[in-house]
Amino acid sequence: MDHTSGVIARGDDGVQLKQVLAALTVPFDVAGGEAVITDVILAEPGERLGPSPGALVLAVGARGEAAVPVVMAAGRSGAAAAMVKVDADGLPARVREAAREADITVLAVPENARWDQLAQEARAGLTRLGAVTAAAPGTPGDLSSLAQTLATVTHGVVSIEDSAGHVLAYSRTGEEADELRRLTILGRACPEPYLKVLRDSGVFKRLRSGEEVVETTEQPDLGYRRRLAIGINAGHRPLGTIWVQEGKRPLSESSAETMRGAARLAAPQLVDHYYQGDASARLASRVDLAHGLLTGRFNAEALARHLGLDPAQGATVIGVDLREPAHPGASAALDLRREESAGIISLHASAFRRDALVTQACGQIYVLLPGRNATADDTVIQRWVTELVTVLRRQFGTPVQAVLAGTAPHLEAVPAVKMRGYHALHLLARTPERAVATHTELQAALLLGDVLRLLDEHPDTRHEGLEALAAHDAEQGSELARSLLAYLDGFGDVARTAEALNVHPNTLRYRVRKAISLSGISIDDPDQRLVAMLQLRLAVNGGPIEKDPFPGRAARR
Repeated sequence: MDHTSGVIARGDDGVQLKQVLAALTVPFDVAGGEAVITDVILAEPGERLGPSPGALVLAVGARGEAAVPVVMAAGRSGAAAAMVKVDADGLPARVREAAREADITVLAVPENARWDQLAQEARAGLTRLGAVTAAAPGTPGDLSSLAQTLATVTHGVVSIEDSAGHVLAYSRTGEEADELRRLTILGRACPEPYLKVLRDSGVFKRLRSGEEVVETTEQPDLGYRRRLAIGINAGHRPLGTIWVQEGKRPLSESSAETMRGAARLAAPQLVDHYYQGDASARLASRVDLAHGLLTGRFNAEALARHLGLDPAQGATVIGVDLREPAHPGASAALDLRREESAGIISLHASAFRRDALVTQACGQIYVLLPGRNATADDTVIQRWVTELVTVLRRQFGTPVQAVLAGTAPHLEAVPAVKMRGYHALHLLARTPERAVATHTELQAALLLGDVLRLLDEHPDTRHEGLEALAAHDAEQGSELARSLLAYLDGFGDVARTAEALNVHPNTLRYRVRKAISLSGISIDDPDQRLVAMLQLRLAVNGGPIEKDPFPGRAARR
C-alpha cells in the first residue's frame, strides 16, 4: 500500500492536533509539541510511506516498542504525528526517543482501542473542523450519508467501493463489524485473499451484469459473516459495488430492494468521482430543482430540461408526513429527522422508479414519479407507498402518513397537485391510525373544506339563528350545536347518535328540540338542513379545517 496520495481531502492550513483529539472517545497521552493535522493515514511496520506532510499516522499492527519503525518512517515522510497503542505502563522510552529523533508528536492510546474507530473519529474531526474542503478521490459526493442511510434501513454494516475495490464510504462501524470489515476499513480496500475468493466464485462477474443482489454466505474460518452485494453500473460500465454485512440483527426483508435504490443513487456520484465532478453540488442542485418544480417557483419547462424530463409529460405526486408535533426547541431535531427520512424515502423511491425525485416542502416530504401512469398503475403505486409508510413507521415510531395526491397531466400542473396533497395530509391527520389515502378517497372531505372556507370568509352569509345557537353554547357551556350536528350527520338515528355522544337517548332528544327552538331552523326543509350542517361545522370545529397539528409549517413553503 502506497500512501503518496492520501485518503482524505485536505484544507490548506489543517487543524490543530488538540482539536482533532477532541473527537476521540478513548483516553490518550501526548508526547511532543503542537502539531497541525491535514490527513489521517494508516501504516504497518516495514511499510513504505510516501510524502505525507501534516499526516496523523496510525501505527497498525504494532504495539509499544514495536511501533518504533512506524514512528521513524512517519517522521521521514513529513508526518506531523503518530498514534501508537500501549499497555498500562504507558509509552515506552524507546518510542519517546524515536519521536524526538524524528521530530514528530506521538499519541498513546489504550491497547484495547480499535483502529477503525480511531481512524473514523479522527477523520470526522478533520471534516467537522474544516480540513476537508472538497470531495477528492476516495470521498466522492455524499456517499457517506447514503451508506449510513442504507445501514439504517437494512440493519447491516455498509461499505461502498469503487471498481478497483477501494473503500469510498462506509457506515458507522461498531462491535457488529467482522474481521474482514475491520481490515477493509483500515486498509481502505478489500484484502487480497478475500478478493481472490470473490473472483474465483464469479461474484464480480455477476455484480457487473446488472442489478442482481448477490449473497455471500458466512465463513467463520475466514473471519467474515453473511453479506449482500450489488454492482453500481452506468449502462454496461461497472463503477463500483455496495456491500452490506449482516450484524447482530438479521438483514431486513427489503434489503435487496433498497440496495437497488442505493446503487442507482450512487451511480451519478461515482461518475462524478471518476471524472472529478462535484457530486455533492450536483445532488444538491437536483434536489433544489425538484423543489422548484414542486412549488412552482421557477419555469417548469426550464426546470424539466435541467432534470432531463419532458415538460409535456405528467408526474404522480406523493406526499409523506412524519407526524411529529412541533414543540419549543425541537425544530433542529425535527429537521434532522426529516433529512434522515428523506434519505430512506430516496432509497425506496429509486428502487421503485429509477427517475423518481424526492424533495422536502412545507415540512413534508414529496415524491415525484415522472410519466403519466395508467389507472392500472395506481394499485401498484399505492401498494408501494403502503410498504414505504410501514417501513417509516417502524423506523421512527410515529404515525407516518402518506397521500397519493394524484397525477399532474403535465409538469406545469405539479404545484397544484402538490397543494392537494398538502391539504389532504392535514385532513388525514384527523385519523392517525390510517396510513395511506388517495386524493380521490379524500376528495369529498377536501371539497367540503373548500366550501366551509368560503363560508368562514363571508360571515355576512350566516344564518342568524344558528349564530345565536353557537353564542348560547359559548355562554352557557352547553353542547346543543354539537348534538344537533351529530343528529343531522346520523340521519336522525337517535340510538346510534346518543351512543356516539355517550348520552342517554332522551338527553339527545331534549338537546335537539332545544337547539331547533333556539335557532328557529327547520330540519324538515332540505335547504335549511344543509345550511345547518355546514354552518354548525364551523361552530363545532372552530374553522373550516381542524387546527393544524403542525403550526408554522405553511409559512416555510
